[in-house]
Amino acid sequence: MTIFQVHMVPAGVDEQLATVENPQHRHILKNYRRHGLLEVAGRWEEILIPEMTIESPQYRLQDHGQTLVLNGMDDVAKFYGTTAANGDNVFGPIEEHVAVSDHGIFSDGVFAWVVPGTHELLAHDDVDPSKTYQITQNMAMVWPYQGGRLYGEHVYEDLSSRKVEEVPASAITTPAQSREKTAPLIDQTPLEEIIAGLKLFES
Repeated sequence: MTIFQVHMVPAGVDEQLATVENPQHRHILKNYRRHGLLEVAGRWEEILIPEMTIESPQYRLQDHGQTLVLNGMDDVAKFYGTTAANGDNVFGPIEEHVAVSDHGIFSDGVFAWVVPGTHELLAHDDVDPSKTYQITQNMAMVWPYQGGRLYGEHVYEDLSSRKVEEVPASAITTPAQSREKTAPLIDQTPLEEIIAGLKLFES
């Protein structure tokens, strides 16, 4: 079994960056990469700046069986803020295949959460509250872009693929540890490079 670690977050997009040559597509990939790492780091405010995201983003998310529709910056900021405040921002792919086009990003993969047995995500599972578990499930995402900036997220989950497996307690990465471990990865896609890339979309 592969256990999620935060350094795995950019693996799928890095694979694309190694081969994609179209400058606009490379910019979209870099935005996606930085966004994902900032989210796992709990630095969500940096995602929603004008250089990264349009002023009124539109999200449609399937979130553990519930569909969330987020219309505009206030809704999106509240969602990210609540997720980070609850410490639920540490998750990501253990396997991801990423494609990019003029429309934006398509992602298909297996995403994971490592949580204690007391976590609300396990409320309906027959687990030992004193142990630690990894939840995995298949997810597909479409992230449309507009002028080089994120327009929104459409996230679809396959609950039939959901698995709950016991893992060592040491497999948990705390939000503070995630913030520290992702910092050098975020620096590999600096904001200055994202800002410079927006010029590719000027007409």
